Amino acid sequence: MANSSMRQGENEVMSLNTKVDPMYSVDRRANSLAVKSLNLNRLKSETIKNNKTKSELDLIYLENSVILQVKGQNKPVESYYGFDPKVAKRIKSAWKWEAEDELIAIASVSDDSLFVMGCDLTTWEIPFKALPCLDKIPESEKSNFEIDEDGSYLYWKSAAIHLDLEDIKAAVDPEFKEQLLLNKLEYGKSFGKAIAVVRKAHKLNQNEINGISDRHLRRIETEGRQPTLDALKKLSIAHGLDLEDYLAEVNQALINVKF
Repeated sequence: MANSSMRQGENEVMSLNTKVDPMYSVDRRANSLAVKSLNLNRLKSETIKNNKTKSELDLIYLENSVILQVKGQNKPVESYYGFDPKVAKRIKSAWKWEAEDELIAIASVSDDSLFVMGCDLTTWEIPFKALPCLDKIPESEKSNFEIDEDGSYLYWKSAAIHLDLEDIKAAVDPEFKEQLLLNKLEYGKSFGKAIAVVRKAHKLNQNEINGISDRHLRRIETEGRQPTLDALKKLSIAHGLDLEDYLAEVNQALINVKF
């Protein structure tokens, strides 16, 4: 996304050369020279520490924009130039809450994709076809969205659609999507019994799950042993389903059957 334009009014990244193209540097000396060479005056600076990730965010305030620098343990400094002050404020708040990997900093639409930068400054390009709910929106409305004040979600008023960062990540990262599905399920004896209900509905015996011993499966189904993601994938394959559909059936069994 570093080479992608972000045209979202006050929520855009404004580069030092009026182009929307974040630049990167790996040391403070280079950053200082860059600021000096452009005759920009540093108004103030501050540092936000994140104890959870052991990283720091430096905010360097210029007259009309903000430079952000991220520092982590045993990692070079990464610098991001030309942020709108309102966007920088959103990112700053996310870091204070130690929720920068959960909130949206900025977003834009270009061609057939949605571009999103999280408050941790990670970026994603999401084709509209990966988000069916957005793909149905008329072209003229796709860029007509708002960003929640604290970055919790994007909102398309004309279609009544909300998307948070989890939705965005899940659309382009299959492993994240799988883990998200698992996190939404409750493990325990009821979950294990629901696995057994689905297995029996598909007329499978405990010894017919390739890669899982019948003994291990009994522990999952009767003792409430938490299955690993790998075990759930093997179960889904044995049932002739992809993981998402398999977990949907297990979840439905949890709802329908009283244990």
